[in-house]
Amino acid sequence: MQKMSLRDQVIEKKQNQVKELTQDFSESDALFFTEYRGLTVSQLQEFRQTIKKSNAKYKVIKNSLIKRMFDGEKVECPDELLKGPTAVVISKQDCPNIASEMVKFVKDNEAFVIKGGYLDGAFISVNDVKALSKLPPREVLIGQLVGGLKSTISRFVMGVSSPIRGLVYTLEAIKNQK
Repeated sequence: MQKMSLRDQVIEKKQNQVKELTQDFSESDALFFTEYRGLTVSQLQEFRQTIKKSNAKYKVIKNSLIKRMFDGEKVECPDELLKGPTAVVISKQDCPNIASEMVKFVKDNEAFVIKGGYLDGAFISVNDVKALSKLPPREVLIGQLVGGLKSTISRFVMGVSSPIRGLVYTLEAIKNQK
């Protein structure tokens, strides 16, 4: 068995990182690009723990590897997202909640910078991320939908039963007269 050269080991490591990022990308509902320069290790660890509760990951990745992943997916990534040190937040289920956690973290840690994101096949701006953060959590949205459906169904049932109820009252009145 031949031992791999250091160069080959580095190339293989980078290829594995791109594969892993591509896998995360395919399983995600959104990606958010951030700059972490100026944050301490403990601040980054705190942020990682916060978003981990919402099934998200925070990965510091070289810009060239992020670009390579997007090239492999045939997606053109804007250059401004890949300037400076970049870390990617990979949201797997509730991107409005993750966006909200990021915006909260920015308020407490000014060194943390949100650069933008990728959602539903398109890149989004920092303002879009902030707007996304203001959406209610998934459970609340589902509750609102169910509540809206329930009231619509109730009104429909009342509307359908009202003429029948009127007919019954009319027949009852006729019976009482005779």
